Amino acid sequence: MANFNIAYQRTIIKIEGEYNPGNGEAETYRGIDRGANPKWPGWAIIDAIKKESPGISVARMNAALAANTQLQADIQSFYKANYWDVLSLDAVSSQIKANALFDCSVNPCIIGVVKAAQIACNAIKQKSVSVDGDFGALTLACINALDEKLFDLAFCAVRQANYYERTRLTPSASQWLSSWLFRSARQLS
Repeated sequence: MANFNIAYQRTIIKIEGEYNPGNGEAETYRGIDRGANPKWPGWAIIDAIKKESPGISVARMNAALAANTQLQADIQSFYKANYWDVLSLDAVSSQIKANALFDCSVNPCIIGVVKAAQIACNAIKQKSVSVDGDFGALTLACINALDEKLFDLAFCAVRQANYYERTRLTPSASQWLSSWLFRSARQLS
């Protein structure tokens, strides 16, 4: 069965990045956007560090944040509860598949992670599941039954098509297209 810590290291630590004080987007840390998650308890810790060290550089801020064990635990709890557990990814039989599903839930397609997975399942195994966005027993069974490399390729293709559509609908998002395409193709590496 899949392991949250492996997926967390791949997506959150290696891809989502560190502290962004709001240059070009909302203030974020490890992909947690203050505007979308204003009540996340980690913001109190971040604000306390900023208050203690006015004018702190981003590099020093990242070092201070990385050294705060409570903050790091809050980040893991946030992603485990809101992204991993919501999809019951512990029940996915392949780490590669769980990595891809977790990453897509964090950086979603315009149709959402579950519909993207269902479309990928149907591309491999004709009409095996309904594309209804419900991560139920049939969707989980189909994902688990498929070859992990074949699922990864199909799921990647669905994600990439959605990212192209996302930039077509919102041209200002095109600045992120290359990073979205890169991250969607990284699961087997």
